[in-house]
Amino acid sequence: MSGTARDQTTKPPLTPSGKSRAREPWIIRTYAGFGDARQANARFRRNLKEGQRGLSIAFDLPTQNGYDPDAALAAGEVGRAGVSICHLCDMEELLEGIPLDQINTSMTINATAPFLFALYLVLAERQGIPWDKLRGTTQNDLMKEFVARGTSIFSPQLSMRLSTELIRFAVERVPNWNPINCCGYHYMESGAGPAEEIGYTFGNALILLDALRSQLSPAAFESAVRRISFFINSGIELVPEICKVRAYSKLWRQLCRSEYGIDDVAFRAGCQVRSLSLSEQQPEINIIRIAYEALPVVISADHRVNALQLPGFREAIALPDEAEQLLGLRTQQVLMHETGIANYGDIFAGSHIIEELTDEIAAKARAIATRLRGAGYSEAINIVSTELTRLLAERQRKLETGEIIWVGVNAFRGEIGLARTRPPNETIDYSRLERSRIESLRQWRASRDDQAIARARERLHQAVADSGDIMDASLDLARARGTVGEWAATIERASQGRYVPPVLQEGVPIAHFNVPKIPRRIRIALGKAGLDGHINAMKLLAHAFMQAGMEVILAGFKQTPQQLVETAIQEDADVLAISSLSGAHLTIAREVITLLRQHNATGIKVLLGGIIPAEDRKLLLDLGVSEVFTPKDHDLGEIVERIAAICTDQH
Repeated sequence: MSGTARDQTTKPPLTPSGKSRAREPWIIRTYAGFGDARQANARFRRNLKEGQRGLSIAFDLPTQNGYDPDAALAAGEVGRAGVSICHLCDMEELLEGIPLDQINTSMTINATAPFLFALYLVLAERQGIPWDKLRGTTQNDLMKEFVARGTSIFSPQLSMRLSTELIRFAVERVPNWNPINCCGYHYMESGAGPAEEIGYTFGNALILLDALRSQLSPAAFESAVRRISFFINSGIELVPEICKVRAYSKLWRQLCRSEYGIDDVAFRAGCQVRSLSLSEQQPEINIIRIAYEALPVVISADHRVNALQLPGFREAIALPDEAEQLLGLRTQQVLMHETGIANYGDIFAGSHIIEELTDEIAAKARAIATRLRGAGYSEAINIVSTELTRLLAERQRKLETGEIIWVGVNAFRGEIGLARTRPPNETIDYSRLERSRIESLRQWRASRDDQAIARARERLHQAVADSGDIMDASLDLARARGTVGEWAATIERASQGRYVPPVLQEGVPIAHFNVPKIPRRIRIALGKAGLDGHINAMKLLAHAFMQAGMEVILAGFKQTPQQLVETAIQEDADVLAISSLSGAHLTIAREVITLLRQHNATGIKVLLGGIIPAEDRKLLLDLGVSEVFTPKDHDLGEIVERIAAICTDQH
């Protein structure tokens, strides 16, 4: 590894005009990671040669949820929605040929952030790179996982402790690292408007900083305040989004001054544009949407994000391939080098329209943040979850009534016909990949010192149980060649186990959807298979089904096929409706259909929904799935009618 760590071919090149990286107005990133470490590394190196300036690593769902590839819940999901990483050798292969002291690395990892960060630090040790030379970010934000994204593992109290300990450790020992990326992105994806996105994000940041204040010296606390970074969203509504990023920037400086007496704090932020706006219908339009959505966060010279990454335009159909990621890079390069927006000062300074809306958003956001701060971490999670459910339902209502125009979806429909329905290359045999990862893990475990692993795990157990230093214990486990699954399992045993938040809160006022009343009793078990925790669609569907008169059994999320089948049988369900966004739909369907046959319960109709390519639809129907739903099926009334028809046919 050390012999290739300075490979000159992987250094980010100069721009075509010869500008150095330091003069570029923001860091160009792509959010990438798939398969195993070597496959992801090859993608990273290609993207760097094409002009990417920093890494933004996507980890697969087993890694994010603290499972090794051989865990039962990891089946069908290894390497699909990100790269599979579970120990030091994986991290070494992932970053081979990429100099850690010259690259800015963002890691989208939350519940398992302490261990993944420990692997990164130990790798730097092995390369002889001092920790103060490392630059990058660990997302390390659990609040939005509880309410929107779903990769939380431990209780809110323990999750907050893990987040703050990583922040404290990094401030004291990895001083140029951003130890948390308070993430507003998923709030907007879950229905939040500009003020809510900012308010929830800053409320979380203030709660964490308040907890850290007593743990750090005044100088270290000031450093912590200055190192807090953010990850924001950018939508298609140009003027409100321009004002949103300006409000983010202005309000954060104001809060740091008024609440902590610290002046001139930079607003550090990365951004990805809104995925929720991307449609399966007329996917070509998504190219235009992405370009427009990138503009608001870079157009204001004094209020510009530090880094930007763009999704693939087929994101509602499948994970982005290399060509889509390259198109995302080129979109940013056109924006940076051809439009000339980087050549001017703040073009909106003094605009009364922009300034008035900015101040209005900031004032509302400040009130929201103050309310969450007063509530505390656990109660803030309940508040945000409840409000997001209401906001998401209201957005769905506006789409159904046409108050919000979504081109190609609820208006100006019809196919354009330029885009292929499926990314053209990088067909991966994921079953083979999973077997390879499991065998590699078996060999890794056989090569270790079992006593060293046992000692490191015992130290981690004691650190969790006795309020000790979790980060140092995590480093010990990384050095002893432990795995992410062992790290998570050790903490589970030392605490209250894995925590599963409720899918729905009681008493949330929900908009009335335009759904028909069904003429007969239908009991529908609704759940998510696998490790993806995005439950926005489940929330909307549950309320729509109940409004239609169905009896809804919430089967939970992060469920195995066996658990879902058992729930459906025990609850005498007519329908088992399964959501899966991780690409494991064929694996899930095969096991569910097999289990239903084994239990003589083939009368239960199986529905599957998620990011499912068109060519997989027939395979699923041939397996015995009754109906397949994808993001193009956004009309809740039509979904209810199709389910009712399936159940009518049954009789």
